[in-house]
Amino acid sequence: MTNFIKYIFFFFPFFVFGQYSFEKLNKPRSFSLEFKMTEKDDVQEYSKVIKSFFNDKSDLEVVINGNTKDSRKTYIEVKTKSNFRKYFEEIPFQGTDGFSIADFNGDGKKDFKIVCYYMGSGLASLNVRVIYFFQKESKEFTKISFDDKIGENMTERDFDGDGNFEIITMTLQNHKNHNYWLFNLYNFLNGDLVCVNNKMNYPIMVQYLFKDNYKLTTKFGRKEMKKYELKKPIGLLIDN
Repeated sequence: MTNFIKYIFFFFPFFVFGQYSFEKLNKPRSFSLEFKMTEKDDVQEYSKVIKSFFNDKSDLEVVINGNTKDSRKTYIEVKTKSNFRKYFEEIPFQGTDGFSIADFNGDGKKDFKIVCYYMGSGLASLNVRVIYFFQKESKEFTKISFDDKIGENMTERDFDGDGNFEIITMTLQNHKNHNYWLFNLYNFLNGDLVCVNNKMNYPIMVQYLFKDNYKLTTKFGRKEMKKYELKKPIGLLIDN
């Protein structure tokens, strides 16, 4: 765990000892891997070869070339025995702890997820770019990325038991001069990220307080919360 993450969890302990309502639900069987990191001038390169990643036991190599000065030059390389592709992300790259591997959409093929830090001051220090790579046929991927907030408790959850794990996003929303954590739900379906709030009576809102708080607010009802629904995550990019 980087010093940055330790700092976040020290000053925002609710992310470590999360007790949100969705945390009792099943999460994907996943495992995390660390990248090998090298740094030169303005570039941080993170790389990892994942042995036997695909169903035919062939390998996958992932390389992040993160430019800390010029966001236009940040890209992720995905390499297989038969394919090579660069995926660009225009983000102010400040590092990553590694990536998670799981079958997030329940189609029998492994996917992976990378979380890249933005870093900033105050609550902005929680800003991250979440990047999913959903495996397609022929060992290719659909990349889906969006802006979110950091938190170990934000692992995907299966709300309806169908094996396609819901992706939970967390944004800060103002309502009548109070700030709330706003949680929306999405599924990866047919190459797109689809809002599934209506299936689960979401979004939900939890008031941001200067103390631990995980409870759904009672200051207003679900109908009012629906006004803040996000049909798509903030800054969504899809690359097929």
